[in-house]
Amino acid sequence: MKNLFLSPWAVVLLCALLSTLTDTLGTLWWEKKDLSILLVTVFLSPLVFLSFGYVGRHFGLAMASSLTNTLIVAGPILVGLIFRQEIRRLSLSQMIGMTLLVAGITVLACFRPPAD
Repeated sequence: MKNLFLSPWAVVLLCALLSTLTDTLGTLWWEKKDLSILLVTVFLSPLVFLSFGYVGRHFGLAMASSLTNTLIVAGPILVGLIFRQEIRRLSLSQMIGMTLLVAGITVLACFRPPAD
């Protein structure tokens, strides 16, 4: 039986979640200067690095980057827009730019040429 946790797809999601969490915690730390937030961020950061390496080993660097970075870009954007109410501070041009950014990375990840 295959271990689901070590599945490269599960690690892609884990990497994206950890990265989104550390991005969010890093922002919170700069706002509050709370030592506990800093310690959690410092503890989680290497796990993001290691999970990305695991994904890269299974998919290759280009594929791993497009898969994880799609989620790594989309995750903090959604956290900022939804949970931190930053949508109120963005112009229409900025919203369009963020949408195009996520769409471009998604196209790179989903519409790749077939393997040789």
